[in-house]
Amino acid sequence: MLRISFVILVYFSVSSFFLSFAAKADETVVGIKELAIESPGRTVPLKVMMWYPARESGEVVSVGQNAVFEGTVAQENASIISGTFPVVLLSHGGMRSAPNQSSWLASKLVKNGFIVVDVKAPALGYDDALIANQELWKRPNDISTVLTEIEKNPDWRTRIDRQRIGAVGFFLGGTSVLSLVGARIDKDRFVQSCDEIEEGMDCKWFEKFDVNLRAIDLTGLGKKHLDKRIQAAVIIDPELTTSFSEQGLEEITVPVRIINLGSEETIPRALNASGLARKIPNSSYTRIENATHFSAFSVCKPKGAFILKEEGAGDEICVSDVKVGRENLHNQIADTVTGALNKYLKK
Repeated sequence: MLRISFVILVYFSVSSFFLSFAAKADETVVGIKELAIESPGRTVPLKVMMWYPARESGEVVSVGQNAVFEGTVAQENASIISGTFPVVLLSHGGMRSAPNQSSWLASKLVKNGFIVVDVKAPALGYDDALIANQELWKRPNDISTVLTEIEKNPDWRTRIDRQRIGAVGFFLGGTSVLSLVGARIDKDRFVQSCDEIEEGMDCKWFEKFDVNLRAIDLTGLGKKHLDKRIQAAVIIDPELTTSFSEQGLEEITVPVRIINLGSEETIPRALNASGLARKIPNSSYTRIENATHFSAFSVCKPKGAFILKEEGAGDEICVSDVKVGRENLHNQIADTVTGALNKYLKK
């Protein structure tokens, strides 16, 4: 009897091990794959990071990790799981945005069942102030171009649900997303955007390099960027909200969730988007009160603030969320974004 019990125990132990191993082998993870896509008006291919639900089959990497920021764990070139998935076009950052700052949100969106197309704009240097405003029409065009290429790509066209495509943008990425759903920047309003130096995120930069918005070539500003494939938008701390034409905002037909990071007192004037909800018909406005616009960036390493301060960049980007915890704020932001996308893109 004892021997039989022992055999049964061994059998179930071994079975449990293999069941556990099989479950682990089938576990869904975050996969990534980098693509290079040509875009009109660009001299170099765009770097596009695909984030997707995958099987454990790729090399484990930490995306965006450096001396200042923690990375986001993913598996490079892992096999995508079967099925089709809603798509999120993701654009993060301002004129001189650092790459991979959107990785934390991309990973969280994948864990909620989305394929994320993270479109990275070519880097601008500190001396590129004179040409920086071209990004206002180049970035929306980049995003539409990338979506077209993904729809044609044999590895991705059968994986994306073309009836459920949303776009999410931070800062100038938010401005680009608004352009893609029908908003239009009014040239006269734009050239006045730096009349008061605090009105724009880049006004001090332009002033330093003697960039006069009334004197530079803004021919491309009149282009329309409406992409009817995008069925919903989420914008976080968008820039240049007072530069959009009233008519363009009123003509937006897709649902838009507008998010500001901070309280009414702490949101920078250049990022205050509270007025948009009154102008965009199917929109809603949310403030994440205990956040700051720095909360949109990756989690800093313990020595991140010190390194930035030593380099003369200021440590605000790392110390702004010490009390609340940036990971906690990332969860709040991700929950708000995911909730909006699930609502707007439901089958």
